[in-house]
Amino acid sequence: MTGNLPRTGLRLGAIGLGLLLAIVVVGSAAAAELKIGFTLSLTGGTDDYGKGARMGADLAIKEYNDRGGYKGQKIEAVIYDDETKPAKGVENVTRLITRDKVFAVVGPVNSGVALAIIDIAQKNQVPLMDTIATAEQIIERYQSAPKNYIFRVSLNDGIQTSFMINYIKSRKYQRIGLMHDSTGWGQSGRDTAVRLLKEANLNLVAGPEVFDQNDTDMTAQLTKMQEAKAEFIIAYSLAPAAVQIAKSMQKIGLKTPWTGTWGLIAPNFLKLGGRELIEGVMAVTSYTPDHSANARALHEKVDRIFKDQGGDFHPVATAQTYDGVRLLLRALDKVGPEPQKVRDALEEIDDFTEAVTKMKPHPFTRQNHESLGHDTGFLALWHDGKLERAE
Repeated sequence: MTGNLPRTGLRLGAIGLGLLLAIVVVGSAAAAELKIGFTLSLTGGTDDYGKGARMGADLAIKEYNDRGGYKGQKIEAVIYDDETKPAKGVENVTRLITRDKVFAVVGPVNSGVALAIIDIAQKNQVPLMDTIATAEQIIERYQSAPKNYIFRVSLNDGIQTSFMINYIKSRKYQRIGLMHDSTGWGQSGRDTAVRLLKEANLNLVAGPEVFDQNDTDMTAQLTKMQEAKAEFIIAYSLAPAAVQIAKSMQKIGLKTPWTGTWGLIAPNFLKLGGRELIEGVMAVTSYTPDHSANARALHEKVDRIFKDQGGDFHPVATAQTYDGVRLLLRALDKVGPEPQKVRDALEEIDDFTEAVTKMKPHPFTRQNHESLGHDTGFLALWHDGKLERAE
């Protein structure tokens, strides 16, 4: 999926079975090669995010190599498909570290996969740059460690949910319903929402109601929302299941306003649901193509270079991965391909003014590995097939 890009050493490999976490113990010197690893959902429930992320990765690495690479040597990206499966993510990261000897890992897309693989990166002292997955625990798990090897360029679920809470309070809604899918991400989002609703003194009158990502009828869950007279519904759902929520609401005549995380700004939400069905649905976003000159430049490049690959790219996934990869390459330039030194260098970068997202020039510190915060996103609303700020 490199479009018009010259080959930059990207390869999509098949993963062998039988690699166990117990054998993943390698020295940093052995991993000091000019390879950066990726585990992305290129198939499965979040493949549109993974494909968008790969576009950002392709572009960042091409630009870096075109400028001469690292001391005249090109960076090779090793990209594996985790199929949106935690077990596959574990296999991928194990192989990236033990066999491919990468100096850093980027990914994954899905929070359930992320929560399954971060222990491997931390144990082996290889920096992992999460550019999409949003569960709060991804960064929290090792934030008290002497050195945290997990970094994020994405809005976590707590921050995203806070935008929803702010909107609910501004509209003076009090009766809230909550739904979530059965994945690890959905369960994490549920816990975050329950906590924040309680802190905001808002009443959870229906739910949490759970559904499977492949469910095609949500009328049972939504009827409970209707009977409880919920004034607003929060749904932790990926785009395909969210389309089924919208269809089921239409089926039972439920017109309660509802929102999801930035999963509902995915291009396939519009494609699968159509303009009329998703009209009025809200979602969190952290990136718009026109919020800065850097963002506009990225949008133009990606649209031009990848336009022949079919369909719309995922702007947020592409932008966040583009920035995350460039941060790793900036660290590489400073200290070379030794993973432990790359980790330290990420915390010291304080002049990253070329970001296309809204991160600050000093995105990470020893105490904070979240590069995007409360001032980098907002709640948006689908109107006539486009997203606009929800007032």
